[in-house]
Amino acid sequence: MLAVFIYLKPRHHSAPVTFAGDVAPIIFANCSICHQPNQPAPFSLLTYDDVRKRARQIVEVTESGFMPPWLPAAVHGDFTGVRRLSLLERQTLKSWVEQGTPHGDPLTMPKVPEPSDSWLTSPPDLVLETPTYSLSSQSGDVFRNFVLPVAIDGPRWVKSIEIRPDNPRVTHHARLGVDSSNESTRRDAEDKEPGYPGMAWGEDPDGQLVIWAPGMAANHSLPDAAWRLHPATSLVLHSHLQPTGKPESVKFRVGIRFAKDPPVEHPVILRVGTCNIDIPAETSRHMVTDYYTLPIETDLHVIFPHAHSLCREIQVIAEKPDGSLEQLLWIPKFDENWHEAYRYRQPIRLPRLSRIHTRFVYDNTSGNVRNRNHPARRVVYGSNATDEMADVYLQVTAVHSDQRSVLLEDYKSYQIQSQVVGYRKALELYPDDPWNLEGLAASCIFLQEPGKAIPILEKRLKIGPPAAFPVVSLGMAHLANGEPLLAEARFRQAMVIDDQYGLAYTGLARALVAQKKNEAAEEMFRRAVELTPRGTESRLALADLLLRRGQLDEAKAVCSAALDDSPDMANIYLKLAEISAKQQRYEESLKHCGEAQRLAPYTHPAKVLLAVFCCGNGDQKRGIQLLQEARAEVPGHPVAALILGQLAKKDQRFEEARNHFAEAVSLPVPQNWPASHKQRYLVLLHSERLQLAQALQDIGLAREALSQWLLCEPNNLKLRKMLEELKVK
Repeated sequence: MLAVFIYLKPRHHSAPVTFAGDVAPIIFANCSICHQPNQPAPFSLLTYDDVRKRARQIVEVTESGFMPPWLPAAVHGDFTGVRRLSLLERQTLKSWVEQGTPHGDPLTMPKVPEPSDSWLTSPPDLVLETPTYSLSSQSGDVFRNFVLPVAIDGPRWVKSIEIRPDNPRVTHHARLGVDSSNESTRRDAEDKEPGYPGMAWGEDPDGQLVIWAPGMAANHSLPDAAWRLHPATSLVLHSHLQPTGKPESVKFRVGIRFAKDPPVEHPVILRVGTCNIDIPAETSRHMVTDYYTLPIETDLHVIFPHAHSLCREIQVIAEKPDGSLEQLLWIPKFDENWHEAYRYRQPIRLPRLSRIHTRFVYDNTSGNVRNRNHPARRVVYGSNATDEMADVYLQVTAVHSDQRSVLLEDYKSYQIQSQVVGYRKALELYPDDPWNLEGLAASCIFLQEPGKAIPILEKRLKIGPPAAFPVVSLGMAHLANGEPLLAEARFRQAMVIDDQYGLAYTGLARALVAQKKNEAAEEMFRRAVELTPRGTESRLALADLLLRRGQLDEAKAVCSAALDDSPDMANIYLKLAEISAKQQRYEESLKHCGEAQRLAPYTHPAKVLLAVFCCGNGDQKRGIQLLQEARAEVPGHPVAALILGQLAKKDQRFEEARNHFAEAVSLPVPQNWPASHKQRYLVLLHSERLQLAQALQDIGLAREALSQWLLCEPNNLKLRKMLEELKVK
């Protein structure tokens, strides 16, 4: 067999290489985004004279691969917008210099890039500006949050957002959050200067990471994705600023582009990476690793790594269930000055139970010219530029869209556990840092460990002047710890500090409800709604209180008002369904149940939900009929059988109950149920079976129910003891 080898030589230009025809297209496409006024690069490359003066330097840095800055290794990840020069492009630049840098025909000149104050993609539909902030010449990092009220008549779908700093040289990075609680506005009003300090800047827009960092190109969003922006909401621009040694002015613009249609895709942002960072001084190669296991099948669209100046290498690998490995990203020479959100040309399909491994390598020696600490010192996790991070943000979508909630709940647990480690590590170096103390306490409350949060918040309150937020947090911890009287005292203390703080009124109302002081609680809920118009939690709690007091029309009005602002919240529809069922408006209730399940697919079938409401209202006959209809319409769903079994057991129709429970056990748990939903269902099912076994004195059924219950709660010592006692009988 004859083998034919073809050798392609680099292009050698016989014709003159000109700036206008050959060099300008390369420079404008790859260099000018940063090399222009008001951008991080130290000089401009927008004109012939700009490029000619630095022609030999350009050849040197492009041949070495130092410029343009594109950090991922060539063979790992197929990304859009690659700024890596080809061999032919590098040869063109070299030939142009060798030929004397001729200008060429001006008519062949490409369009000069727009100046830095223009937008990287299409003009926005709405532009918001922060006030000008005066950054002093002080040393040290400054974290400043600027509130951007959004004046819109009704909910709008946001296609994309772009951040543009007017002074990028002092901006380490900027990130945009959404705040519907009014907390950011309150903090802004308390501070005499524009904005307010700290790390409390709301939450990322749903499924999006809106960030600016030096060198980032336009971050094109998913074609069919958008997120909901509500009225009475503020955007909060969180900026990490670094003084230059002289006074500087800081200002940001935010450009919003609205979508015409509701989204088809609903992405999720995952942060994978350890906060357990502790790098000893004079360590040249310190490695930290972490992993996250995906609970569902996903498509990966964007990957964004983040670290600080000590980081030298970043690697992200997907280990699939079959044992195969896929390199998602490898940056062998990381440079914090050139962050980028890398979008794959085609999404990467990751099967369920794939493990995302992250690996970061740091150089914390005095010989590292990028080390911000001189001499080198111990470095831990933290937000300051002198601290370190190991974050990899992933934008993913659920292959089966109804399983998105499974991912959200599972990831939230991972995220909080990771944050706890980070807060504790940061507090080792900064024991009195208020942000880390507040963050650690909030994490403990989320993890249902309020007792651990209480001493942390008590320490926080001893630091500095009184502040409403940590006092309210302490009240929430007492409330979660079953101490409503102590909680009430803290909420009232917070209201003395700030009588406009809506969350204090919400907390006080809940503490009063726990003490069965419903009339006073209603007054506090109403005040909370006044202060925080988009406080859906307060509105739903008020509606529930009104429902229990028989004020059905008022409860419905509260829910309807909440729905006007937040039309995508399943819980509002569920509360409306409960109210309508109480009013015996069953068709209306069924419609609301259907909307709730559409928005939250893990919710039970509509007729099952209505059946629960009917039974709760004393109409068991109608409830049973609805359950039987639901079982026929959705034969694979187990909840109808469980509830029918409960009703039969209640009426002492024990054999019928046994059959219903056996049917529920035989049916698989739906795959779109979050773990907590699945846990509650299985515990309820097996506890009901155990009660039935006790009523029938059926030891075999009791053993079976206890064994399966223990699979859900393996650390339940009471259940284990009961099972051991049954085994000896």
